[in-house]
Amino acid sequence: MKSASICALAAVALGLVACGSDGDSTFSDGNGGNGTGFNDGANGKQLPEIGPTGTASACVSEVAGASLAPTNLIFMYDKSGSMGQTPNFDPNLKWIPVSEGMKAFFADPYSKTLNASLQFFPDGDLPDPPGPADAQRDVNEVCAFDYATPKVSLMSAADAQFVSAIDGTTPEGGTPTTPALAGAISYAKSVAASHAGEKTVIVFVTDGEPGFNIDGTFQPGCQNMTNTVDGAASIAKAAYEQDKISTYVIGVGPSLDKLNEIATAGGTTSALMIDISDPTATKGKIIDALNGIRKREAACDFAVPAPPQGETLDPLAVNVVLKQPDGSESVLGYSKDCSDASGWQYDNAAAPSKILLCQSSCGDAKASSEGRISIAFGCKTKVSVR
Repeated sequence: MKSASICALAAVALGLVACGSDGDSTFSDGNGGNGTGFNDGANGKQLPEIGPTGTASACVSEVAGASLAPTNLIFMYDKSGSMGQTPNFDPNLKWIPVSEGMKAFFADPYSKTLNASLQFFPDGDLPDPPGPADAQRDVNEVCAFDYATPKVSLMSAADAQFVSAIDGTTPEGGTPTTPALAGAISYAKSVAASHAGEKTVIVFVTDGEPGFNIDGTFQPGCQNMTNTVDGAASIAKAAYEQDKISTYVIGVGPSLDKLNEIATAGGTTSALMIDISDPTATKGKIIDALNGIRKREAACDFAVPAPPQGETLDPLAVNVVLKQPDGSESVLGYSKDCSDASGWQYDNAAAPSKILLCQSSCGDAKASSEGRISIAFGCKTKVSVR
């Protein structure tokens, strides 16, 4: 029967196509309506009004596995001297706890639902130490560095390369904020172009405003770009408004209120400030900030591909099942307007193209280490009662 070919498609492509008899809706009372019974389309058996209890229910004719669409986090991490270059700055205040927090985030099983890239700034021909005659030359090279090429290219955020890259880096140099952010934006654009349908955002971690100590004074330093908060905010705004790429800013330390301008321009309202007065708590604060970004940006929608030629979508014979890490399952109820926050809805009930998880179920899916969702076909859709 035709439903077999549809279900095979569903198992591969998350197709929301009901598995019923030739050309018939699998949600029917046998009289052309959607009343008291459910016809499974295979043998005319009337099934109960309730939906399935899980993917193993007798009425389920096919299951399509799915997962939350990956979110791509483009990390740009400040390794300037003020983060912990000895002997002038204590690495135990910023560099070590911040790095430990970032490593814990990358190592967390929840990060399997994410992709990430990682670059540090400044990079290039760093002055060590800069002489009066060479300082500006070295700064210019740092400002002109290709920050659009990350140390760790986009891959699963749980990959061990992220931890290794952080372990192999030490803080030194000034703060070429605008060139570094411009590089992150350039790379983010290339990722977004090659990963259609996925969310791509920038995570910019820094402990200070743009600039360098040159000849005893703090100067923007970069002659090839406006290395100021205003300059960085300007390119963050363009990326957000023109390319739909948001910029999150994590400010490490006190007196960083001006970083809010970059975050606001980048569409994320305000910078996430990390208090370093208690270094033992800094690691946890970084983890909390990164988890907040993950939960906000992880996708909670699934595309509905077109059915094979000659077949029609039966949106009343689809069930969404959240799979927990322990293997248990929860069948989510359909809620047309998401008045049941623990349910799901179609983007357009009359002509659905996507399944969207409501607020609570979205949060539950994001909290799952794998973000696993199953789509069960063939049973009457379970509907939330509110």
